[in-house]
Amino acid sequence: MVLLSAYPLLNRFWLAGLIAWLAALCSATAVPPVYRNEIQPLLQDRCYRCHGTEKQKGGLRLDVKTKAMEGGDSGKVILPGKGAESLLVKLISGLDHDKLMPPKGARLTAAQVTKLRDWIDAGAPWPEEAQIPAETAARDHWAFRPPKRVAPPKVHNSRWVRNPVDAFVLARLEAEGIQPSPEADRSALVRRLYLDLVGLLPSPEQARDFAQDKRSNAYERLVDELLASTHFGERWGRHWLDLARYADSSGYQVDRFRPWAYVYRNWVIEAFNKDMPFDQFTIEQLAGDLLPNATAAQKIGLGFHRNSLMNHEDGVDAKEFICKAKVDRVSTTGNVWLGLTVGCAECHTHKYDPISQREFYQLYAFFNNTEEQDITAIQPAELERYQQRKKAVEEELAALKAAFSAAKAQSRTNQALWEKQVGLPASRWFVLSATNAVSTEGTVLRVEKDQSIRAAGRIRPFDHYIVEVATNLSAITGFRLEILPPEGKAARKAQGSQTLAEFSVKLVEADGRSRQVILQHAAADFSAKNDPVSAAIDGNLTKGWSVGPESSRRHVAVFEVREKLNLPPGGKLVFRLSQRNGFTTAPGRFRISATTSATPLSPDLLPDNIVQILNTPPAARKSAEQDALAKYYREEVDPVTSSLEHEMQQVSARMPSYREPLAQSFVEGTNNRPTFVHVRGDFLRPGEQVQPGVFGALHPFKPRCQKPDRLDLAKWIVDPANPLASRVTVNRIWQHLFGRGLVESVGDFGTRGQKPSHPELLDWLATEFPRVGWSQKAMIKLMVMSSAYRQSSHTRQDLQDRDPENVLVARQGRFRLESEIIRDVYLCASGKLNDEVGGPSIRPVTPDSFKALGGAGAFTWTDTEGQEKYKRGLYVITQRTVPYPVTMTFDGPSAAETCPRRECSDTPLQALTLMNNPVFVECAQALGQRLQREESSPRQRIERGFELCLGRLPANRELSRLEQLYEATLHVARQNPAGAEKAAGTEFDRTASSETAAMVTVAQVLLNLDEFLTRE
Repeated sequence: MVLLSAYPLLNRFWLAGLIAWLAALCSATAVPPVYRNEIQPLLQDRCYRCHGTEKQKGGLRLDVKTKAMEGGDSGKVILPGKGAESLLVKLISGLDHDKLMPPKGARLTAAQVTKLRDWIDAGAPWPEEAQIPAETAARDHWAFRPPKRVAPPKVHNSRWVRNPVDAFVLARLEAEGIQPSPEADRSALVRRLYLDLVGLLPSPEQARDFAQDKRSNAYERLVDELLASTHFGERWGRHWLDLARYADSSGYQVDRFRPWAYVYRNWVIEAFNKDMPFDQFTIEQLAGDLLPNATAAQKIGLGFHRNSLMNHEDGVDAKEFICKAKVDRVSTTGNVWLGLTVGCAECHTHKYDPISQREFYQLYAFFNNTEEQDITAIQPAELERYQQRKKAVEEELAALKAAFSAAKAQSRTNQALWEKQVGLPASRWFVLSATNAVSTEGTVLRVEKDQSIRAAGRIRPFDHYIVEVATNLSAITGFRLEILPPEGKAARKAQGSQTLAEFSVKLVEADGRSRQVILQHAAADFSAKNDPVSAAIDGNLTKGWSVGPESSRRHVAVFEVREKLNLPPGGKLVFRLSQRNGFTTAPGRFRISATTSATPLSPDLLPDNIVQILNTPPAARKSAEQDALAKYYREEVDPVTSSLEHEMQQVSARMPSYREPLAQSFVEGTNNRPTFVHVRGDFLRPGEQVQPGVFGALHPFKPRCQKPDRLDLAKWIVDPANPLASRVTVNRIWQHLFGRGLVESVGDFGTRGQKPSHPELLDWLATEFPRVGWSQKAMIKLMVMSSAYRQSSHTRQDLQDRDPENVLVARQGRFRLESEIIRDVYLCASGKLNDEVGGPSIRPVTPDSFKALGGAGAFTWTDTEGQEKYKRGLYVITQRTVPYPVTMTFDGPSAAETCPRRECSDTPLQALTLMNNPVFVECAQALGQRLQREESSPRQRIERGFELCLGRLPANRELSRLEQLYEATLHVARQNPAGAEKAAGTEFDRTASSETAAMVTVAQVLLNLDEFLTRE
């Protein structure tokens, strides 16, 4: 209470600060902290932002000794030998009445306060070599110093060490007094390797074979097999595409499709499968066009920087967005290969890292004289697939044509018999020529040469067609409406469900007076179930005549008039065709005729021109009439020729097309465009001119000639003297295999990034990488062969407080699979996966509401059909304005910028997606059907499902609970056969639909287990 009354302005942190300060007073160490290793990093991390090079709030600067000792506006803050009395300690511990530093962000811990107080108590020893400004000290940052290769340390438990990786990891654990975790069981190991190296599940047989393989090199043989798989490039290529901000569209509102973007993706997959050395991999992506005698394949890699966004909207400043693309290329190059936040220097000198704004634009100059160019890029595998498919279709078509020729010869004989037997309709119809045809809802109606009326463009579910006709016929007894199959682009979305809600006629006299024509006795050649033609004249707009699934064929409806109809002079007929159902569409193409024949009228399908030809004696028929009659007979009457002709049309429609792919690439310009610093990042405010160059804080730059180019830049990046490129790359590999990098801030190795958890191991790996020829497969194998990698991922109670984030690698990481891999393992377990490697992007089934979200000018999303839609998630199209929903839901990367590490969230929407998204529901049905086919009893099916999904057999408790679920679901399914059929899917034995539906429910549970979605 005394303390509170004495200091009424203490903020809410006073208690925490007091505890920290008291802890500091009570735990002083005998050995003072070392400024370089302990104090300077702490000040740099928490204080330099306000009291460093850029800012000196309160007149205080802490990155230079003389300035720090002088203090600021409040006087001296460091009193050597008097830590408890120093204002700096009071400020950071919250004892300075109403102030607590730093004012924002995380507060200093008690241990950090102790460290600073002990250092001041020891006289604040500040070595002369450390008496340099922060911007100079940053140049000596650990990541900017060449990696040192030290011998693997000696450890007590040498039997645990399989390779040098283990020695470094175990040395750190032993220093902390922590034991490593035991090795994971074989079922977990084989599943982990498959998911990490190829992104797929092992089959039960593969998992079983590995578990039973007693050879000493069984594990290594499996690793080698997976590294040699063509699916390795798909798995690790996806990691690189995150960095390359790969997408199939340009971005912004006018999100133009990039049809050949996938060529670069294919190149990446192949590069990983061939284990292209990383230095060459880098050079070809930054400067493949500048290599001597560069091949087309070497130029395809330049697609890395063609992935940048581009704005195609009308009225935009093209120069601005070309500049933005180049800025993105500079920033991405720096982040991907150097692990630095280079983009921060676009507008001003980097506040924390030794990167000046001038150096940013020196790097910009390398890309400023580069021009975009598309080059021919034949994809051998894709071309071979096309040729195989084309050959198969041609062979099938040739066989059909041969059969059709034989049937055509026979049809001539059959036609003569048919002509003698065919009965001609009693009614004669006269096609009415429309003088005007309009839609109340804006649909464009066009009158064709054959007097049919075609609805152009989009056909609406609510509409009224108004057709005006003038005719000289008298004593009209009825009307005929022909529903004709759509032609060309007249096809509708709901093609199979067009409906005519009401058909009505008015007679309009010359003076404008009108009267309704009463229609009766409607008849049609075909009506869909529950939608008879009589509904078209009943006055009820909620029902109507529908041809349902038969919309691809011609249909006829006839309507008699109650009283014979005569048109007065100047009069006209006005027909109204209405559709008000909302779930179907109005007719897309139709024709209206009238007759004076006696009733009753018959909806005969024999066309008028054929009737006229048949009424002509055979000897008097013209050649064209003979051909038309023969064609009609083959297509409409003869079941053999009509079937063969229809089949030939279907096969012809399957004939694949092939367009020669074009790779997005670059070419070096010849105009030597000058580069200027952009004042405050504004491209309209050029500053001083600069030449291509690199960062002075790193290793020397040795260009080949006086004018450096991108090839010089690429070679500088992969120069073994570069302290960053190798470190950054091996750290990313480690992250993918252990769940977090040795440097957690994988995209920031600068002074604001995290320090490595195992610095000696990181440097050893960084020096090993070029030593093994920059082989990424060699580095991956090195890591997965280690005991550290093989550890169990089970959490341990003794590590919960000491190392909850698993920084010390005392166990393996456990993390959810990425969005693409979740889709892959679903397809894999269900048996529906199409494992074809490479090729264009696919568009999975998505709701129409989603497809409509694209911006102005966005390309149309058309669902991929057939087996193509079951290709891996890597091939799902990336549309920047409207990403695939599954990708967004499961934290897929934004293609707007490079992504060195994906975030991982856990939301209810993810569970809902897995239970309801069409692809996941279909996979659950396919798995349930698969289990129903492959095993004979529910217990065997559940056990097989466990092996397919989890690579192991269920425990007794798990098996019992799933058997109970199966029986309960089976009981419900038997009581609801219709629901059971729907739940079971389409590919099943209907006699066992209830059993299949119950097994689908079990499959859905298995596919939604946390263990299934997690890499253990």
